Amino acid sequence: MKMLRNVWLGGFLAAVMLLVSAAASAQSINDIVKRGKVLIGVNSGAPPFSFVDADGKAKGLDVDVANLFAHYLGVPAVITTYTTAARIPALEAGKVDFMIATLGATPARAKVVMFTGSYNVFPLVVAGHKDAHFKTMDDLIGKKVAIARGTPQEAALMRVSPKGVSLAPFDDDLTATQALLTKQVDAVAIPETIYKEVLKTRPNADIAVMFPFHNDFQSIAVRTGSFELLQWLNTTLSYIKNNGELDALAVKWVGHPMPKDMPVF
Repeated sequence: MKMLRNVWLGGFLAAVMLLVSAAASAQSINDIVKRGKVLIGVNSGAPPFSFVDADGKAKGLDVDVANLFAHYLGVPAVITTYTTAARIPALEAGKVDFMIATLGATPARAKVVMFTGSYNVFPLVVAGHKDAHFKTMDDLIGKKVAIARGTPQEAALMRVSPKGVSLAPFDDDLTATQALLTKQVDAVAIPETIYKEVLKTRPNADIAVMFPFHNDFQSIAVRTGSFELLQWLNTTLSYIKNNGELDALAVKWVGHPMPKDMPVF
């Protein structure tokens, strides 16, 4: 009898935990609206897309896009920043409803989360010290290249770099670039827009873009099974692309509108 009571108690507690998790992070539009707020995650260190300013507030293109989606949901956004490596685990754990966090849609990631069509794109480049004169991947043989772990640039670099290129992983693009500035590494693989943003604070830095190596398209991520939310996000994404709101935010943060041929899923 005691064993049955323990089994029942264990099942009851598991059900309670499931309800608490569901309440914390909604799976449907109706759940979000009833809650009265939408929980959105962004990257903590990817300017100008998302970053934390001097006042501790999240700013950037992704933050503005997040607030725009919240506007169309009719509820305020609660925006939380996550490191590059923590983005998908936080989404899977139900800490947010969706992630607008410089996430490229890859087959590996699509095994654990679902992606919308693309809302952003940036070219990935290799940057190095000006006297390095790297022109191709072969020039990086025997060199140490910084990358942000768990990112498309890491995956792309692992795919295209020849044997002998040493990859040095860091938590995000800012710390990877700092490693180049302090000469801990010979080069960094980074989104060009983020590289330009870093240079705004270090205009006299002795570094330069060496060559591009990949275009990375960004998507919004939701938990597997959140089909209603995914459909709403894709519909609203198409709407803000067509009415010019997304382009206006892109011009504000990166200086140009989004390309018209971004992938649609």
